[in-house]
Amino acid sequence: MEAVFNSARRACYAGLDSVTLRREIANRVSAAISFDAHAFSTCDPDTGLMTHTVAEGVPTALARDYVELLYPTTLARVAMDLPRIGVDVYSMAHESPEARSVLRSHGIEEQLHTSISAGGRLWGTWCLIRASASSSTSTRDYPFLRRLAPHLARGLQSAALIDRALAHEKDSGDEDVPGVLVLDSKNRPTLRTRMVARWLEDLRDVGVSMPHDIPVSLASLAYQVRASRNAGQDEEQVRVRGLSGRWYTLRGTLAEPDEHGDRSVVVVVRPSMALEVAALLTQLYGFSAREREVVAAVTRGDATKAIAAAIGVSPHTVTEHIERACYKLGVRGRKALIAKLFFDGYAPRLRQEKRTIANPTA
Repeated sequence: MEAVFNSARRACYAGLDSVTLRREIANRVSAAISFDAHAFSTCDPDTGLMTHTVAEGVPTALARDYVELLYPTTLARVAMDLPRIGVDVYSMAHESPEARSVLRSHGIEEQLHTSISAGGRLWGTWCLIRASASSSTSTRDYPFLRRLAPHLARGLQSAALIDRALAHEKDSGDEDVPGVLVLDSKNRPTLRTRMVARWLEDLRDVGVSMPHDIPVSLASLAYQVRASRNAGQDEEQVRVRGLSGRWYTLRGTLAEPDEHGDRSVVVVVRPSMALEVAALLTQLYGFSAREREVVAAVTRGDATKAIAAAIGVSPHTVTEHIERACYKLGVRGRKALIAKLFFDGYAPRLRQEKRTIANPTA
Protein backbone atom coordinates (compact mmCIF):
# COMPACT_ATOMS: atom_id res chain seq x y z
CA MET A 1 0.00 0.00 0.00
CA GLU A 2 2.78 2.44 0.88
CA ALA A 3 4.64 1.81 -2.37
CA VAL A 4 1.46 2.41 -4.37
CA PHE A 5 0.71 5.57 -2.41
CA ASN A 6 4.18 6.96 -3.10
CA SER A 7 3.87 6.09 -6.78
CA ALA A 8 0.49 7.85 -7.05
CA ARG A 9 1.79 10.86 -5.12
CA ARG A 10 4.75 11.18 -7.49
CA ALA A 11 2.38 11.21 -10.45
CA CYS A 12 0.61 14.23 -8.93
CA TYR A 13 3.86 16.23 -9.13
CA ALA A 14 5.16 14.86 -12.42
CA GLY A 15 3.91 17.75 -14.56
CA LEU A 16 1.29 15.68 -16.41
CA ASP A 17 -1.64 17.04 -18.38
CA SER A 18 -5.11 16.44 -16.93
CA VAL A 19 -6.11 13.37 -18.95
CA THR A 20 -2.74 11.64 -18.52
CA LEU A 21 -2.70 12.43 -14.80
CA ARG A 22 -6.12 10.89 -14.20
CA ARG A 23 -5.25 7.78 -16.20
CA GLU A 24 -1.95 7.37 -14.36
CA ILE A 25 -3.56 7.74 -10.95
CA ALA A 26 -6.20 5.11 -11.78
CA ASN A 27 -3.60 2.68 -13.11
CA ARG A 28 -1.30 3.08 -10.13
CA VAL A 29 -3.98 3.01 -7.43
CA SER A 30 -5.56 -0.13 -8.94
CA ALA A 31 -2.56 -2.07 -7.62
CA ALA A 32 -3.76 -1.36 -4.06
CA ILE A 33 -7.51 -0.77 -4.37
CA SER A 34 -9.68 -3.05 -6.47
CA PHE A 35 -12.52 -1.60 -8.54
CA ASP A 36 -14.56 -2.78 -11.50
CA ALA A 37 -15.10 0.66 -13.03
CA HIS A 38 -14.24 4.25 -12.27
CA ALA A 39 -15.01 7.81 -13.38
CA PHE A 40 -12.51 10.58 -12.66
CA SER A 41 -13.93 14.05 -13.37
CA THR A 42 -12.61 17.58 -13.16
CA CYS A 43 -15.07 20.15 -11.83
CA ASP A 44 -15.85 23.84 -12.13
CA PRO A 45 -14.70 25.10 -8.71
CA ASP A 46 -17.55 27.60 -8.45
CA THR A 47 -20.51 25.37 -9.33
CA GLY A 48 -19.23 21.85 -8.66
CA LEU A 49 -20.50 20.68 -12.05
CA MET A 50 -18.34 18.17 -13.91
CA THR A 51 -16.24 19.71 -16.67
CA HIS A 52 -14.55 16.63 -18.16
CA THR A 53 -14.54 12.91 -17.38
CA VAL A 54 -11.99 10.14 -17.83
CA ALA A 55 -13.60 6.76 -17.16
CA GLU A 56 -13.19 3.04 -17.65
CA GLY A 57 -15.83 0.33 -17.49
CA VAL A 58 -18.77 2.70 -16.93
CA PRO A 59 -21.78 1.63 -19.04
CA THR A 60 -23.58 4.34 -20.99
CA ALA A 61 -26.85 3.60 -19.16
CA LEU A 62 -25.21 4.18 -15.76
CA ALA A 63 -23.51 7.37 -16.95
CA ARG A 64 -26.84 8.66 -18.24
CA ASP A 65 -28.69 7.89 -14.99
CA TYR A 66 -25.88 9.44 -12.94
CA VAL A 67 -26.01 12.66 -14.93
CA GLU A 68 -29.77 12.83 -15.36
CA LEU A 69 -31.02 11.61 -12.00
CA LEU A 70 -28.29 12.21 -9.46
CA TYR A 71 -25.36 14.54 -9.92
CA PRO A 72 -26.72 17.99 -10.87
CA THR A 73 -29.67 17.82 -8.49
CA THR A 74 -28.20 16.13 -5.41
CA LEU A 75 -24.70 14.72 -5.57
CA ALA A 76 -22.90 17.86 -6.72
CA ARG A 77 -23.98 19.53 -3.50
CA VAL A 78 -22.85 16.51 -1.45
CA ALA A 79 -19.48 16.52 -3.22
CA MET A 80 -19.00 20.23 -2.42
CA ASP A 81 -20.37 20.27 1.13
CA LEU A 82 -18.75 17.22 2.76
CA PRO A 83 -15.14 18.42 2.31
CA ARG A 84 -16.08 21.62 4.15
CA ILE A 85 -16.68 19.54 7.28
CA GLY A 86 -13.54 17.46 6.75
CA VAL A 87 -15.06 14.48 4.88
CA ASP A 88 -13.45 13.96 1.49
CA VAL A 89 -13.85 10.17 1.07
CA TYR A 90 -17.27 8.61 1.44
CA SER A 91 -19.91 6.54 -0.31
CA MET A 92 -22.61 8.32 -2.28
CA ALA A 93 -24.78 5.25 -1.67
CA HIS A 94 -24.60 5.98 2.06
CA GLU A 95 -25.18 9.71 1.65
CA SER A 96 -28.12 9.50 -0.74
CA PRO A 97 -30.97 6.95 -0.88
CA GLU A 98 -31.51 7.97 -4.52
CA ALA A 99 -27.89 7.16 -5.34
CA ARG A 100 -28.12 3.80 -3.57
CA SER A 101 -31.24 2.89 -5.54
CA VAL A 102 -29.75 3.87 -8.91
CA LEU A 103 -26.45 2.09 -8.26
CA ARG A 104 -28.17 -1.13 -7.18
CA SER A 105 -30.40 -1.04 -10.24
CA HIS A 106 -27.16 -1.35 -12.24
CA GLY A 107 -25.81 -4.21 -10.10
CA ILE A 108 -23.43 -2.06 -8.07
CA GLU A 109 -23.11 -2.88 -4.39
CA GLU A 110 -20.29 -0.56 -3.38
CA GLN A 111 -19.07 2.88 -4.41
CA LEU A 112 -16.19 4.96 -3.10
CA HIS A 113 -16.28 8.68 -3.81
CA THR A 114 -13.41 11.10 -3.31
CA SER A 115 -14.03 14.84 -3.38
CA ILE A 116 -10.84 16.55 -4.47
CA SER A 117 -10.89 20.05 -3.01
CA ALA A 118 -8.50 22.85 -2.15
CA GLY A 119 -9.09 26.34 -0.83
CA GLY A 120 -12.73 25.50 -0.11
CA ARG A 121 -13.40 24.72 -3.80
CA LEU A 122 -14.09 21.45 -5.57
CA TRP A 123 -11.56 20.69 -8.32
CA GLY A 124 -12.53 17.12 -9.10
CA THR A 125 -14.28 13.92 -8.06
CA TRP A 126 -13.17 10.32 -8.36
CA CYS A 127 -15.79 7.57 -8.23
CA LEU A 128 -14.66 3.94 -7.76
CA ILE A 129 -17.30 1.27 -8.38
CA ARG A 130 -17.48 -2.37 -7.30
CA ALA A 131 -20.06 -4.97 -8.20
CA SER A 132 -19.66 -6.60 -4.78
CA ALA A 133 -18.74 -5.30 -1.33
CA SER A 134 -15.16 -5.57 -0.06
CA SER A 135 -14.03 -6.01 3.53
CA SER A 136 -11.02 -3.75 2.87
CA THR A 137 -13.14 -0.66 2.23
CA SER A 138 -13.25 0.74 5.73
CA THR A 139 -9.93 -0.64 7.00
CA ARG A 140 -7.61 0.18 4.08
CA ASP A 141 -9.27 2.01 1.19
CA TYR A 142 -10.73 5.00 3.04
CA PRO A 143 -7.47 5.94 4.83
CA PHE A 144 -5.49 5.46 1.61
CA LEU A 145 -7.71 7.77 -0.42
CA ARG A 146 -7.87 10.34 2.40
CA ARG A 147 -4.08 10.56 2.42
CA LEU A 148 -3.97 10.85 -1.36
CA ALA A 149 -6.75 13.45 -1.73
CA PRO A 150 -4.68 16.62 -1.03
CA HIS A 151 -2.01 15.45 -3.48
CA LEU A 152 -4.69 14.83 -6.10
CA ALA A 153 -5.95 18.39 -5.58
CA ARG A 154 -2.51 19.86 -6.18
CA GLY A 155 -2.05 17.57 -9.17
CA LEU A 156 -5.33 18.66 -10.78
CA GLN A 157 -4.54 22.33 -10.23
CA SER A 158 -1.10 21.91 -11.77
CA ALA A 159 -2.57 19.92 -14.66
CA ALA A 160 -5.06 22.71 -15.39
CA LEU A 161 -2.17 25.13 -15.86
CA ILE A 162 -0.28 22.63 -18.01
CA ASP A 163 -3.37 22.04 -20.17
CA ARG A 164 -3.69 25.76 -20.70
CA ALA A 165 -0.05 26.09 -21.76
CA LEU A 166 -0.42 23.18 -24.19
CA ALA A 167 -3.56 24.73 -25.63
CA HIS A 168 -1.72 27.89 -26.56
CA GLU A 169 1.04 25.91 -28.22
CA LYS A 170 -1.62 24.33 -30.43
CA ASP A 171 -3.58 27.52 -30.99
CA SER A 172 -4.02 28.00 -34.73
CA GLY A 173 -5.48 31.50 -34.40
CA ASP A 174 -9.02 30.42 -35.29
CA GLU A 175 -11.86 32.74 -34.46
CA ASP A 176 -13.50 32.23 -31.08
CA VAL A 177 -16.99 31.92 -32.51
CA PRO A 178 -19.77 30.68 -30.18
CA GLY A 179 -21.71 27.56 -31.11
CA VAL A 180 -25.32 26.74 -30.31
CA LEU A 181 -26.85 23.40 -29.38
CA VAL A 182 -30.58 22.95 -28.73
CA LEU A 183 -31.67 19.90 -26.71
CA ASP A 184 -35.30 18.79 -26.51
CA SER A 185 -37.01 17.67 -23.30
CA LYS A 186 -35.28 14.26 -23.57
CA ASN A 187 -31.87 15.82 -24.20
CA ARG A 188 -31.90 14.92 -27.88
CA PRO A 189 -30.19 17.46 -30.18
CA THR A 190 -32.61 19.31 -32.46
CA LEU A 191 -30.15 21.97 -33.61
CA ARG A 192 -26.37 21.83 -33.78
CA THR A 193 -24.44 24.66 -35.43
CA ARG A 194 -21.18 24.08 -37.28
CA MET A 195 -19.05 25.70 -34.60
CA VAL A 196 -20.68 23.84 -31.72
CA ALA A 197 -19.88 20.55 -33.44
CA ARG A 198 -16.26 21.63 -33.49
CA TRP A 199 -16.20 22.71 -29.84
CA LEU A 200 -18.00 19.53 -28.71
CA GLU A 201 -15.32 17.43 -30.36
CA ASP A 202 -12.80 19.12 -28.07
CA LEU A 203 -15.09 18.61 -25.04
CA ARG A 204 -15.63 14.89 -25.58
CA ASP A 205 -14.99 12.63 -22.57
CA VAL A 206 -12.53 9.74 -22.41
CA GLY A 207 -13.75 6.22 -21.80
CA VAL A 208 -17.41 7.04 -21.29
CA SER A 209 -20.14 8.09 -23.70
CA MET A 210 -23.54 9.68 -23.38
CA PRO A 211 -26.45 9.33 -25.84
CA HIS A 212 -26.11 11.42 -29.03
CA ASP A 213 -22.41 12.05 -28.25
CA ILE A 214 -23.26 14.83 -25.78
CA PRO A 215 -20.35 15.39 -23.32
CA VAL A 216 -21.07 14.65 -19.66
CA SER A 217 -20.36 18.29 -18.76
CA LEU A 218 -22.95 19.59 -21.22
CA ALA A 219 -25.58 16.99 -20.30
CA SER A 220 -25.03 17.81 -16.64
CA LEU A 221 -25.52 21.52 -17.34
CA ALA A 222 -28.76 20.86 -19.26
CA TYR A 223 -30.24 18.87 -16.39
CA GLN A 224 -29.11 21.50 -13.91
CA VAL A 225 -30.99 24.11 -15.94
CA ARG A 226 -34.14 21.98 -15.84
CA ALA A 227 -33.78 21.37 -12.10
CA SER A 228 -33.16 25.05 -11.36
CA ARG A 229 -36.43 26.19 -12.92
CA ASN A 230 -38.20 25.10 -9.72
CA ALA A 231 -36.17 27.80 -7.95
CA GLY A 232 -37.16 30.39 -10.51
CA GLN A 233 -33.92 30.20 -12.48
CA ASP A 234 -33.97 29.68 -16.24
CA GLU A 235 -30.24 29.94 -16.86
CA GLU A 236 -27.03 28.30 -15.62
CA GLN A 237 -23.40 28.84 -16.60
CA VAL A 238 -20.30 26.69 -16.15
CA ARG A 239 -16.65 26.74 -17.26
CA VAL A 240 -15.22 23.58 -18.81
CA ARG A 241 -11.88 22.55 -20.25
CA GLY A 242 -11.44 20.70 -23.52
CA LEU A 243 -8.97 17.98 -24.49
CA SER A 244 -6.85 20.68 -26.15
CA GLY A 245 -6.60 22.56 -22.83
CA ARG A 246 -8.74 25.43 -24.09
CA TRP A 247 -11.29 26.80 -21.60
CA TYR A 248 -14.93 27.19 -22.63
CA THR A 249 -17.92 28.92 -21.09
CA LEU A 250 -21.22 27.04 -21.41
CA ARG A 251 -24.47 28.90 -20.83
CA GLY A 252 -27.71 26.93 -20.72
CA THR A 253 -31.13 28.60 -20.97
CA LEU A 254 -34.65 27.18 -20.88
CA ALA A 255 -36.66 27.91 -24.01
CA GLU A 256 -40.36 28.75 -23.99
CA PRO A 257 -42.75 25.74 -23.72
CA ASP A 258 -43.97 24.18 -26.95
CA GLU A 259 -47.59 23.20 -27.65
CA HIS A 260 -47.16 20.12 -25.42
CA GLY A 261 -45.66 22.11 -22.54
CA ASP A 262 -42.17 20.68 -23.12
CA ARG A 263 -39.20 23.03 -22.88
CA SER A 264 -35.94 22.73 -24.76
CA VAL A 265 -32.58 23.85 -23.39
CA VAL A 266 -30.49 26.19 -25.53
CA VAL A 267 -26.77 25.81 -24.82
CA VAL A 268 -24.28 28.40 -26.08
CA VAL A 269 -20.70 27.11 -26.13
CA ARG A 270 -17.90 29.62 -26.60
CA PRO A 271 -14.18 29.74 -25.86
CA SER A 272 -13.68 31.69 -22.64
CA MET A 273 -12.45 35.25 -22.87
CA ALA A 274 -9.07 36.24 -21.47
CA LEU A 275 -10.53 37.98 -18.42
CA GLU A 276 -12.61 34.90 -17.51
CA VAL A 277 -9.56 32.66 -17.70
CA ALA A 278 -7.47 35.13 -15.73
CA ALA A 279 -10.04 35.09 -12.92
CA LEU A 280 -9.91 31.29 -12.76
CA LEU A 281 -6.10 31.27 -12.79
CA THR A 282 -6.03 33.33 -9.61
CA GLN A 283 -7.62 30.30 -7.93
CA LEU A 284 -5.25 27.83 -9.58
CA TYR A 285 -2.23 29.81 -8.38
CA GLY A 286 -3.49 29.68 -4.80
CA PHE A 287 -4.41 33.34 -4.29
CA SER A 288 -6.35 34.20 -1.14
CA ALA A 289 -9.85 35.65 -1.45
CA ARG A 290 -8.52 39.17 -0.87
CA GLU A 291 -5.68 38.66 -3.34
CA ARG A 292 -8.17 37.48 -5.97
CA GLU A 293 -10.26 40.59 -5.35
CA VAL A 294 -7.29 42.91 -5.67
CA VAL A 295 -5.88 41.15 -8.74
CA ALA A 296 -9.28 41.28 -10.44
CA ALA A 297 -9.26 45.05 -9.93
CA VAL A 298 -5.69 45.27 -11.24
CA THR A 299 -6.64 43.39 -14.43
CA ARG A 300 -9.46 45.91 -14.90
CA GLY A 301 -6.90 48.71 -14.75
CA ASP A 302 -8.01 50.20 -11.40
CA ALA A 303 -5.48 52.39 -9.60
CA THR A 304 -4.14 51.44 -6.16
CA LYS A 305 -6.02 54.24 -4.37
CA ALA A 306 -9.27 53.31 -6.12
CA ILE A 307 -8.88 49.65 -5.11
CA ALA A 308 -8.13 50.66 -1.51
CA ALA A 309 -11.25 52.84 -1.33
CA ALA A 310 -13.44 50.15 -2.90
CA ILE A 311 -12.46 47.39 -0.46
CA GLY A 312 -11.89 49.57 2.62
CA VAL A 313 -8.17 49.12 3.22
CA SER A 314 -5.11 51.35 2.93
CA PRO A 315 -3.18 51.78 -0.34
CA HIS A 316 -0.19 50.20 1.44
CA THR A 317 -2.24 47.05 2.13
CA VAL A 318 -3.32 46.89 -1.52
CA THR A 319 0.33 47.13 -2.56
CA GLU A 320 1.19 44.25 -0.20
CA HIS A 321 -1.55 42.08 -1.75
CA ILE A 322 -0.23 42.84 -5.23
CA GLU A 323 3.33 42.00 -4.17
CA ARG A 324 2.22 38.66 -2.66
CA ALA A 325 0.31 37.81 -5.84
CA CYS A 326 3.36 38.66 -7.95
CA TYR A 327 5.51 36.44 -5.73
CA LYS A 328 3.15 33.49 -6.26
CA LEU A 329 3.32 34.00 -10.02
CA GLY A 330 7.08 34.57 -10.07
CA VAL A 331 6.85 38.06 -11.58
CA ARG A 332 7.50 41.66 -10.51
CA GLY A 333 5.05 44.53 -10.81
CA ARG A 334 1.55 45.19 -12.09
CA LYS A 335 2.38 44.96 -15.78
CA ALA A 336 4.14 41.62 -15.43
CA LEU A 337 1.26 40.36 -13.28
CA ILE A 338 -1.26 41.18 -16.01
CA ALA A 339 1.03 39.73 -18.67
CA LYS A 340 1.30 36.44 -16.79
CA LEU A 341 -2.41 36.06 -16.19
CA PHE A 342 -3.63 37.58 -19.37
CA PHE A 343 -1.48 38.37 -22.35
CA ASP A 344 1.15 35.63 -22.14
CA GLY A 345 -1.56 32.99 -22.37
CA TYR A 346 -2.99 34.64 -25.46
CA ALA A 347 0.34 35.29 -27.17
CA PRO A 348 -0.47 33.13 -30.23
CA ARG A 349 -3.59 35.16 -30.96
CA LEU A 350 -1.83 38.44 -30.29
CA ARG A 351 1.07 37.47 -32.52
CA GLN A 352 -1.39 36.72 -35.29
CA GLU A 353 -2.77 40.22 -34.86
CA LYS A 354 0.83 41.48 -35.14
CA ARG A 355 0.83 43.04 -31.72
CA THR A 356 4.01 43.30 -29.72
CA ILE A 357 3.88 42.75 -26.00
CA ALA A 358 6.78 43.84 -23.86
CA ASN A 359 7.98 41.79 -20.92
CA PRO A 360 7.95 44.43 -18.18
CA THR A 361 9.72 44.09 -14.87
CA ALA A 362 8.37 47.02 -12.89
